[in-house]
Amino acid sequence: MSSSRTLVAHSILSFTVLLAMHSGAAAATLSIDIGGTGPNGTINLNETVTVSVYADAIPAGTDGNGLFGFGFSIVYDDTLLSSSGATAGALWTGTGNSVSRNDPGDVGMMSNRAFMWSGPSGNNILLASIDFTGDSIGTSNLAVSYYTGGPSDNILFDNTVLDTSASFFQSGSINVVPEPNTALLFGLGLMFLSLIHISEP
Repeated sequence: MSSSRTLVAHSILSFTVLLAMHSGAAAATLSIDIGGTGPNGTINLNETVTVSVYADAIPAGTDGNGLFGFGFSIVYDDTLLSSSGATAGALWTGTGNSVSRNDPGDVGMMSNRAFMWSGPSGNNILLASIDFTGDSIGTSNLAVSYYTGGPSDNILFDNTVLDTSASFFQSGSINVVPEPNTALLFGLGLMFLSLIHISEP
């Protein structure tokens, strides 16, 4: 009788420990970093900045093999920015199938490790990078979302879908400002015009 109580007590304790470990785990996310400044950045007019797409808190999965594939789309204001196509990170080059798009206002990529037995897990996993150029002054949101329009773009080798909620994606923005020389020349021009106006009789 005492051995069955001990077995039940051990089972309850094991379940409690597993539950505590699972509830303390951070939720997996896909986020962007704008030129090393985080999800929001400022660039000059006609300047180009690299936006890196990272996965964080990616679990190893039940089989320990990690991330099988990813997908994302970044929607932006194409009156303010233009973009290069997405370039896959080193862990995703030649390891499986890959597709991308670079339409005005929408750039994205899907890639997997179909030719490999395992993938990465953990934090700061570089998925892809994209160069954005400031074409006009203003602020453009970078709305990160599904490549295919719905869940299952981001999946582990054990078939666990990571992007069941849109909160998996972390968005950002780019603020395009006048070039410093342009602002200086504009200010000097205004000062010159005011001097002319003052000196008129």
